[in-house]
Amino acid sequence: MTQLPRIVLPAEGESVQIGTTTRTTFKAVGQETDNRLGLFEHRMDPGAPGASPHIHKEQLEAFYVLHGTVELHLDGRSFPAGPGTYVNVPENMSHGFRNPYEDQATMLIVFTPAKDREEYFRGLAELYADGNRPTEDELLDLMSRYDQYEVTVDGTVPGWGRH
Repeated sequence: MTQLPRIVLPAEGESVQIGTTTRTTFKAVGQETDNRLGLFEHRMDPGAPGASPHIHKEQLEAFYVLHGTVELHLDGRSFPAGPGTYVNVPENMSHGFRNPYEDQATMLIVFTPAKDREEYFRGLAELYADGNRPTEDELLDLMSRYDQYEVTVDGTVPGWGRH
């Protein structure tokens, strides 16, 4: 068992910058929770394209909006999610998020099991570093290594993109 006691105060935790619009701070990662839980603070600037609809085959993901409004996509339905909104996403259910609004938004993202999920966000940060625009193949390769699989969108969710 590798669970470690830890206190993470506001503004603490390792952060990664994804493109120019998104910052993710790792509050808890699998290595310190015996892979039982990952907890990330995800801050998106206005207009952040976020994550296009996708699924996880081996992880439950949940969102809790702290500040601002996030547009969430869950199982074919998109909706605005304001502060206090909680969304539970079971395995194999399509979901995505973005911030098409005029204010910054912050939400907590929970993964269980954690399974090195922070490595996916570190990989995104690396792919988008220094103004780079990764290819579709680079993004799909990163996703497949960390239990993330793109959903083909039939046009009913216009404007969804990536960081």
